[in-house]
Amino acid sequence: MPNKILVVDDNRSLVEILKMDFELRGHKVFTAYDGEEAEQSIRENHPELVILDVMMPKKNGYAVCRDIKRDFELSKIPIVLLTAKNTKDDIYWGYDCGADAYVTKPYESRDLIRLVEQLLQDAKEGKRSYAWTGLPDASVVEKEISLRKDAGGDVVVLNIEFDDETKEGFIQKYGMGIYRDMIHSLAWKIYNTIQEISPTTMVGQYGDDSFILLTHPDEKEKIKERIIEEGNSLIKGYYSEEDKIRGGISVKDIRSGKETIVSMMSLLVK
Repeated sequence: MPNKILVVDDNRSLVEILKMDFELRGHKVFTAYDGEEAEQSIRENHPELVILDVMMPKKNGYAVCRDIKRDFELSKIPIVLLTAKNTKDDIYWGYDCGADAYVTKPYESRDLIRLVEQLLQDAKEGKRSYAWTGLPDASVVEKEISLRKDAGGDVVVLNIEFDDETKEGFIQKYGMGIYRDMIHSLAWKIYNTIQEISPTTMVGQYGDDSFILLTHPDEKEKIKERIIEEGNSLIKGYYSEEDKIRGGISVKDIRSGKETIVSMMSLLVK
């Protein structure tokens, strides 16, 4: 049975190209050319996936995505934002409004097709993506942990989190937008690192931006070492040179006026 895909863009030539690409792969493709038409089509046709432009007449893609994700009956439909808007703020707003993936133009056709097929497969298998990053929700990993324990298999779980004080200090100094960008980059650094070491290791993300890994006993220490090394290097890159030299963020107490140094964020892997 073919999947139903809705393609939305005010560029009709691009819509036709995407329509042809996915119809050649056996999918049924609907089209829309502005935000209001997109929402109407989603509610009428209930597609299995939506490819959505951001800059459109009548209603932009961010607003459409947010409204669809707020609708309980439609919220599980994967939405891929395909747009020329490519700044860090643009990407942050895309994931903040609930997009399952954010792809910038110009794009590689084969990469988009691969992404769409993966999202369709994940939806079919009941996997949920954590809207922030596209990683699976931690509940997917927790379910697999229970299944392996029940079957008597080897289960090694790693939890990756931050110290609350250093996290709050970072957000206070650099803002929520930069923090979210860092978490998004970190999520995929963790994913790519474990893929290099052990493709069978599973990673999931919690709502507080901590992570959970399910791996094999033989891979535990190697994965832990690499994630700490590469993850902390990535995090450090988000701090100013001044803060790097100082070893943390200077925070002033409102009541006493006294300044204290809050250490830089680093991964706690247990």
